[in-house]
Amino acid sequence: MTSSSIQTLTAESSLNSLVSQVAGGALADKGTCGTPPEGQPVSPSPEATAAPPGIAFQTFIYNASGYAEEAYAIVLGLARRGLPVRLLPQLAGSDKCHLLASQARATLEVLKNRKIDLARGVYFQHVPAYAFNVHLSGRYRVGRTMFESDRLPDGWAERCQAMDEVWVPSSFNQHTFAASGVDAHRLRVVPAGVDTKLFRPGAPPLSLPQARGFNFLSIFEWTPRKAPEVLLEAYLREFKPDEDVCLVLKTYQHHDPLEDVEAKILYYIEHEVGLQLEDAPSIVLLSGSIEQERMPHLYCACQGFVLPSRGEGYGRPYLEAMACGLPVIATRWSGQLDFLSDANSYLVEIEGLTAAPPDVSTDLYFGHYWAQPSVESLRQQMRRVFTHPEEARQKAAIGRELMVREWDWEVVLERWVEEFRRLLE
Repeated sequence: MTSSSIQTLTAESSLNSLVSQVAGGALADKGTCGTPPEGQPVSPSPEATAAPPGIAFQTFIYNASGYAEEAYAIVLGLARRGLPVRLLPQLAGSDKCHLLASQARATLEVLKNRKIDLARGVYFQHVPAYAFNVHLSGRYRVGRTMFESDRLPDGWAERCQAMDEVWVPSSFNQHTFAASGVDAHRLRVVPAGVDTKLFRPGAPPLSLPQARGFNFLSIFEWTPRKAPEVLLEAYLREFKPDEDVCLVLKTYQHHDPLEDVEAKILYYIEHEVGLQLEDAPSIVLLSGSIEQERMPHLYCACQGFVLPSRGEGYGRPYLEAMACGLPVIATRWSGQLDFLSDANSYLVEIEGLTAAPPDVSTDLYFGHYWAQPSVESLRQQMRRVFTHPEEARQKAAIGRELMVREWDWEVVLERWVEEFRRLLE
């Protein structure tokens, strides 16, 4: 393999109009437009006395983040079901990045001006807990947040304690929040979902010029928590350059977007694994951004999904990959275990919990522990998926059926409606 065998493909070089560029990044683990908010939350305006009790839904829905992507589905879903929702956008007040479809954008504009009686309603903050406003309230003050390690960052528990309720996406977070000092009676598991009509098998595949017969896809931010070095070591040691296999990396760096990910991969191959480039199996690095509506075409261009993360609140890419009918390889620890099992996926064993490194990209993880995925276990699971395609298809079909039955947004939103109606009655 020559140095050009690590193919860095931009959206334009994919030779497929299914990819479109979004300034600054893409949704969720696919890029970012803007940064997490550091300032004060937006405060609701005074409500008209004749307005109904409703939900003041504060979130940063107009940036490209996992919170924004989840909020988009929830806010529109609640509005479609007739709940009075007033949208309070944080950080950005409009869709400056042009991430949303025009109809959705128009609906959100209407919801920003919806009149509700907050004194009889719910002040709902859908943000990281450090951004919770502990001074403003309605009849109820509810926070929606999550975290990925074995405990909460300093100050988070105190802000959660100021909420009447804290809604987390997984039983893993229910445990870690309680263990960090949040009263158990405040915590409720309210899961996220996936659009199984959008993320589905059979979507026209994205053209990947350097693809092989079998392509492993991984989608993540290049941070220690996502364990990119574990993935690279397992793949590079398990597969040979003459095997019909490729690792497709859709990654970005939020904290240092100018850093050269390709150079990091080249350095790791030569200096950490000790391989000459011509002796390494094929790797494709996708740069640029892909709109959320186009992501199913990337999933469907590949035959397996792999992400040996050290910790997840729940793991949105796993949901998306499983909904697209891909066999999923994931770490046997943290939030994704609410829906991943040995029956529907390939779980990677851990060697125990390890301390987050002191040079981690954000100090939120200082002093925390997370999983250490086993390289050997990951090698075995990747080889198993590669060499047993029929078994992998059967597991993937079980996973897809689970996504449709229990994790589709149309199903999950009924739980959200029940929880809000409980508070509004």
